[in-house]
Amino acid sequence: MNLTIESIAQDGYHLISLNGDVDTKTAPELLEALTALELAALAELRIEMAAVGFLSSAGLRALVFAKQKMPHGSRLVLVGTSDEIVDVITKTGLTQAVTLVASHDEA
Repeated sequence: MNLTIESIAQDGYHLISLNGDVDTKTAPELLEALTALELAALAELRIEMAAVGFLSSAGLRALVFAKQKMPHGSRLVLVGTSDEIVDVITKTGLTQAVTLVASHDEA
């Protein structure tokens, strides 16, 4: 499945919306989109995940990369993540690095 990535600067945070699967073939596209951002200057990065059906270990690595490049104390927020992906993130211990919310109102 293809991955569509939309990147938009918002007031107070940057939003990346994903649509499709983040797997071995598409994770490099996500990594490229993240690398294009000034991660070191972001206080908050939100990634809209509601339309993501699958997140591979390559996708997890892209998220870890983004968080590592962001300032200490910044927030990486995953919005609308499916229960299956929440389970993977929880089991890998990434809940220490990312904030999981159901909607932007909760962020």
